[in-house]
Parts: sequence; structure tokens; C-alpha cells
Amino acid sequence: MKLWSVKLKNMAVFFCKKCCGRVMMRGQGMTNMNNMKKEECKALIVYYSKTGFTQKYAEWIKEALPQDISCDLVPYRERRKLKWEQYDLILFGGGFHAGMINGLKWFKAQAGRLPEQIRQGGRTAVFATGAMPVDAPDVEKAMRQNFTEQEWAQMKTFYLPGGLCYERMGIGDKLMMSVFKAMLKESKVDSQIQQIVASSHDITSKEAIIPIVEWCSAVSRSM
Repeated sequence: MKLWSVKLKNMAVFFCKKCCGRVMMRGQGMTNMNNMKKEECKALIVYYSKTGFTQKYAEWIKEALPQDISCDLVPYRERRKLKWEQYDLILFGGGFHAGMINGLKWFKAQAGRLPEQIRQGGRTAVFATGAMPVDAPDVEKAMRQNFTEQEWAQMKTFYLPGGLCYERMGIGDKLMMSVFKAMLKESKVDSQIQQIVASSHDITSKEAIIPIVEWCSAVSRSM
């Protein structure tokens, strides 16, 4: 409920601005309401989703953004058609795979192609999905190992709890997970981790995207 209340609040503010615009036009006869309207912010979300969790979050984020932010969703396979200069803020999302965030290497390689105002203005973010809950002790460590110290300082990052879907995994990934589960059992690690990887599960949550939506709104207001 918190997430949607944020969106409704933004809608209410937008409505009030329009009402105020009408009052001023009647009172002064010269104020153009269109000139009062804040220029729309254009966002881009590129996502790499193998089993559906990252795509689900990308779609939720787009739906929850305030009205003054338009948003394009582009799957990783269509990345070659992107025109970075069309956007004011850019997010990349990928799922964890063997400790690495899918597609992140490619996204970081695009830094030199991004418009300067995005590159230098703190308008890029990365969100990663994984099978661990957001409060798991190794989440931040797993996130940080995907970035250099400079990248970590310059780029906004978010972790979103996703889950596991063995039904959508390819044969290679299923074999890898079988080996991983056997290693966990043999090493006698925390039983909670063994339970997490034991079977398919979905721990996605709309509330998890609230910090991302708030970040996008803050970037839009600062423009």
C-alpha cells in the first residue's frame, strides 16, 4: 500500500498544479498553463531476465513511476537498438548467476556512450535480483564484488529479492545448481541456505521497489 500511496500523492500534486494554472489564467489573463508544467523526464530500464524475476520487477517499476516520468522497457536482447541520448535517467536490471549480475559487464562498458549529464549527474542505477532475502548477510558483499570501488561510489545500486525457478532454467543451469546443492550439503553450511536452493520459490515483493521509485522521483525533481 505504501508504494501506491506514493504514486497517488504524485498524481494529486500534478492535479493541483493544473488547477492552480487555471486560476492564474482566469485572474491574470496571460499565464500559459503549458509553460508551468514541468518538462517530462524520460527513463529507460534495460533488463536481463532469464527466469522472469527481473522482468517482473522492471514492469513493476515502470507502473509505479509518477506521471511526470515516462519510461521505456527494453529487454537485453534488444539492446543494440538503444539511443542513449533520448533519456534523462537509466536503470539496468539483471539477475545473479554464479555470483555475477547478468549483463552488467555489457552495461558498464556503455559508460562512454552515455550522455555526459547522465554519466556525471548520478542518473544511472543498477538493480539485481537473487534467490536470497534482502536481509541475508552476504547480499551486500555479493553486490559489491560486481563493481570497482569507483563504480560503487558513482552508481546507485539496489538488491531485489527474486527467487528460483527451476522449471525455466536451461539444462546447463540445472546441472550447475545440482552440483552447487551437493557442495552445500557436503560442506555442512547453514541449513537455511540449503533450504533456499532446494526448490523453486518466489519471494518478489512490490514494496521492494519503493526505494527505486523514490530515487527516480528525486532525480526527476533535481533536473
